[in-house]
Amino acid sequence: MKEAIYIGTYPTRKIEDVLEYIKAHTKIAGTNPKWDSRAISVFLTLLIISISVYIYAKQQSIPKEAALMIFIFVFACLLWITEAIPLFATSLLIIGLQVLLLANPGNWSNLGFENPENQQDFKHYFQPLAEPVIYLFLGGFILAQACVKRGVDQTLATWMLRYFGATPVQLIIGIMGFTALFSMWMSNTATTAMMLTLLGPILSQMSDEKKFQKALILAVPFAANIGGMGTPIGSPPNAIALGFLQNKGLNIGFTDWMIIAIPICIVLLAITAFLLIAIFPPKNNKLSISIQPADLDPKKVFVMSIFTITVLLWMTEKIHGLPTSVVALLPVVVFSVTGLIKKNDINSLEWNVLILIAGGIALGRGMSDTGLDRMVLEFLPDDRNILLISLMVATLALSTVISNTAAANLLIPIGISAAFAFGQTDVVFAKELAFSIALSASLAMALPVSTPPNALAYASGMLKSQDFIKLGAIIGIIGLFTVYLLSFFLFPILS
Repeated sequence: MKEAIYIGTYPTRKIEDVLEYIKAHTKIAGTNPKWDSRAISVFLTLLIISISVYIYAKQQSIPKEAALMIFIFVFACLLWITEAIPLFATSLLIIGLQVLLLANPGNWSNLGFENPENQQDFKHYFQPLAEPVIYLFLGGFILAQACVKRGVDQTLATWMLRYFGATPVQLIIGIMGFTALFSMWMSNTATTAMMLTLLGPILSQMSDEKKFQKALILAVPFAANIGGMGTPIGSPPNAIALGFLQNKGLNIGFTDWMIIAIPICIVLLAITAFLLIAIFPPKNNKLSISIQPADLDPKKVFVMSIFTITVLLWMTEKIHGLPTSVVALLPVVVFSVTGLIKKNDINSLEWNVLILIAGGIALGRGMSDTGLDRMVLEFLPDDRNILLISLMVATLALSTVISNTAAANLLIPIGISAAFAFGQTDVVFAKELAFSIALSASLAMALPVSTPPNALAYASGMLKSQDFIKLGAIIGIIGLFTVYLLSFFLFPILS
């Protein structure tokens, strides 16, 4: 990068300028280049390729609906990988094409299903936009928005970090621990921006620790990526996994997810902290860091109370019986009715992420309806362990260079379909596959463009690509083994 935005100059609460800078220099979901002649050429080229694949598929004597779904799937894959159009636009295109080509509401020839009895009404393909997991994520967005707007996140972070500045090890543990904790409930990007803002005054008191400053900056995006694995609302791939499972009549409880994911997060956070200190060792064993705590007012207390109640209800679903998506309506309704969340706040939510999740659910639904998922299984290994590891590695590799949400959208439906091919009663393997692929997508952090948190840290101007590569690659590989082993042993116990 020719320009640099230094952490010490970040606005205290407003990160819009920083995010706009990053959007202009990196690939982040929903921030694609303008629709110019080059983008149009790429789009048309991908369309021609997809049509060619469709023509070839029709010549193989497969059902008409499966050939149409192959066209939609290939077109969506190419668009998500190249980002010729915004990622959320591809999701809307998937839903539109399924309505037009599969539901065929106009009863046009050569469209729809060969057997009209198997053909779904067009409303069937609108349903992903109203899936329960969409409302679960919406509730998470509202909670995060209220915390950021009222400064709850910054208040808690400054309180906690006051007790972690005595030694370099404690400071790394404190920064990574609180970043991961906030990322379980908030947007990873917003969490990273907040923690980097708080790092500004800390770094200014450590002018002689140039190498260790890199460790502190890297600790934030890596902890944000890892922390997002900890809860179903921590990252979009997690929501995609839940959405696909729910379409198959399955579900992973909020607490069950955390029971498996939290140990994985703890292991990876510990390994990351160790590597950061080993690669970027501090000069001094003691630090003298001063952090001023933020004030607490009644509105912050109210937001914290609703946040706590919501999380407790999510974690006790088996006791009270309310689905997590229903509980997610609590902060949405309460904050809206009380005026803590206003129209502008609602408009500023990451709706593109919700649409992207819905598009992935729609893609999986179309593959299941047309039987394409069963056809794909012919090209997958029969051994469960080889299948699981192959999909996890593929997800990690793909997520390193494209959006992890898009990668999860492409591979989770294949994984779940493969699990059901081993038997309709093998729900444990289906859950394990969906969970493992979702977490593998969050492990991709070897490049500055791999995740928005990485991009935000890179925009500080104090890091190089090599800093991400050597640490991110190690964490990704270790993470795959950790996710595989813990999910393999814990899912049979919980199910």
